[in-house]
Amino acid sequence: MFNQYKNCVRLDSRLAVVAGGAGLIGTEIVKCLCAFGADVVILDVAADRGEAVTREAAEQGGSCRFDYCDLSAVPAITSEIARIEDSYGPMDVWVNCTYPRTADWNRKLEDVTPESWRANVDMHMNGYCISAGEVARRMAAREGGSIINVGSIQGQVAPDFRIYEGTDMTSPAAYTAIKGGIRMYSKYLASYYGRRNVRVNVVSPGGIFNNQAEAFIARYSDKTCLGRLASPQEIAPAVVFLASGAASYITGLDLLVDGGLTAI
Repeated sequence: MFNQYKNCVRLDSRLAVVAGGAGLIGTEIVKCLCAFGADVVILDVAADRGEAVTREAAEQGGSCRFDYCDLSAVPAITSEIARIEDSYGPMDVWVNCTYPRTADWNRKLEDVTPESWRANVDMHMNGYCISAGEVARRMAAREGGSIINVGSIQGQVAPDFRIYEGTDMTSPAAYTAIKGGIRMYSKYLASYYGRRNVRVNVVSPGGIFNNQAEAFIARYSDKTCLGRLASPQEIAPAVVFLASGAASYITGLDLLVDGGLTAI
């Protein structure tokens, strides 16, 4: 009896594809999925880093492979998803934590050109939504699967620009629009494919520690209940939970992993 609970988070024999698996958060998601028994495929444009993560996972006994894939090339997404399934088999879990952006991504709102706005929305939001839609369609044909899109608390709340004062940091306007769009499209897919046993959820991190300016870290930390930023290792288990049987009755959720920032 107890074993059904002890094993409900296991992902043995499940094929989990992680788009952006060579990034800051993606690397930890890959490791965590491997730790719970998934057969993981990393999709990324950072080949050196992707191969390094693959080797590291294998050294720890994980099953992991790397495949170069650029999901910001929106017109090619449908054929790329088909190629991935032809190469590795039907996917049980799809995680998207890619973070494509233009070189002028960190401009202030008044300096953002329409061309930059459109490019970022196309690469980031459209890349997420079109790939999730294609994966969901294929999962629905097999009557099952779990999709997790990595969002952000800025898909729910606007940034507090006071925390950036005295630094060269900002929060791009397109980021909030993009993450809000990903959040709502994920809910749409959850509704559309729910009767076909396809679950679609979002994990929305708050601020992740990445050697930011001390002034920013102090101000941001003061806004959270836990008094600090997150580590990437604290985001990954939430993704694995939603991918697993432990979340079999959870879909359309935006799981906030933000140290309580949005609670107060």
